Amino acid sequence: MDEMRKLKMARKSLRHVLNDTAPLERDDYFKIGLFIQTYCFADFEARRIINLLEQIQSGEPSSYALKLNDKDTIEHLKRHAADCVWNKDVSEGLSKVAEIFGAHRMIRHMFAHWAGRRIPGHDAYIFFTASLAGQKIPDGASKFEEHEEANMRYGLMPVSHLEQELEKLKGHVQYMTNIGRQLEAKVGDIAEQFKENKKQGRF
Repeated sequence: MDEMRKLKMARKSLRHVLNDTAPLERDDYFKIGLFIQTYCFADFEARRIINLLEQIQSGEPSSYALKLNDKDTIEHLKRHAADCVWNKDVSEGLSKVAEIFGAHRMIRHMFAHWAGRRIPGHDAYIFFTASLAGQKIPDGASKFEEHEEANMRYGLMPVSHLEQELEKLKGHVQYMTNIGRQLEAKVGDIAEQFKENKKQGRF
């Protein structure tokens, strides 16, 4: 609640929602770029894992995930995680990662496609878009006007929120990297065991 109050104060400090803002600082560009690239690697690892899980199910190498867009990747990771009946820990871990990954997708989209600025005197970002079709303000960014400007949309975000979410994303990427390596090293054996267990009616 205190955070929301601070964001409201930051917004009220701007007489003009755009003209009174300031450019992002050098460190902001670094952290935003780092978040975007970390997300890109999360997407890469998710696709790698999906292909490996497809191989376990079918017994054949798969390039299935190459055809998925980023939103579909998250949904397929959730579905494949639920299908990991051969390992409960992997199933639960990937399900949790997919949920966090989905939340971070919206933040990454705002960082990559909206125009970022600083609110002078406040530890807050404000991001703008003039491309309104299908654009949603992600969780963690707030808007306060009842009526939006006719030609733009905006969202405020505490500077600390970027830092916190970046650390979460890094942790989940490391988990996905570890799972990907483990699956890749044993995918043939796991696929054979899965096939045998299915024959015996265990799944």
